[in-house]
Amino acid sequence: MDERAIYVALGEAVLVRRKHLGLTQAQVAKKVGVSRESIANIEAGRQRVLLHHVYGLARALDLKVITDLIPATPPRASGEAAMAVKVSGALVSDTQKSDIERLLNLALSERSGGGSS
Repeated sequence: MDERAIYVALGEAVLVRRKHLGLTQAQVAKKVGVSRESIANIEAGRQRVLLHHVYGLARALDLKVITDLIPATPPRASGEAAMAVKVSGALVSDTQKSDIERLLNLALSERSGGGSS
């Protein structure tokens, strides 16, 4: 389980719902009792969120249940795909190998429905 992916998924859900309701980060922050910066960090997946804040977010975003904000199953780890690609060979640098693997695994993940872009 990729902890960061969970917070990114939560942040995306908050962002989408907030925009759907036409609310600003400041308005949501006031309802939840946190700073606007905290809402920005939550939406970016950079901030861990306390459970009582999840309830506050659900309330501020007019949701009946907190499960509308959190993924039903933990998201896959970054770079984790149903099929992982590993590049080898002396003709490419380690950086190039890493970049190629990342891009191919991202493409495979999106193809299998695991992408989050």
